Amino acid sequence: MNVRPFRVEDLSVIRLQQGQLGSLSLVTPDYARSLIAAGPSITVERRGVILGCAGIGIHHGGSGTLWAFISSSAGPHMVRLTRIAVRFIASVPLRRVEATVEKGFEPGCRWLDLLGFHFEGEMRSYGPGGEDHLRYARI
Repeated sequence: MNVRPFRVEDLSVIRLQQGQLGSLSLVTPDYARSLIAAGPSITVERRGVILGCAGIGIHHGGSGTLWAFISSSAGPHMVRLTRIAVRFIASVPLRRVEATVEKGFEPGCRWLDLLGFHFEGEMRSYGPGGEDHLRYARI
């Protein structure tokens, strides 16, 4: 697997997993540029296929927000992707990292648990289309 800096065009070629297809409305070049500007970000690929993109948008006071887009072909590689993500998160010196996942997207909730995040509560009407999300944090 190759870990490299995230690039704008990565979001236009990744084949998102079913549970993230609702995010396609956000996947624009301007949005990708905003993710790059917000903080450190990476792309993981294998044999030229993007398996995932992730980053942390840095906030004030030592906190940030994790974002991730995972490919529909990532399944067999999730153990390695999880290890890479844990190392990436640990490499960013923050006191608190938050993440949200759309309510009902169980694979996303399980992955955040594996990354060391803890459930904090429900965020009603948080998503771009008014979807409810669940907030997690890693302290």
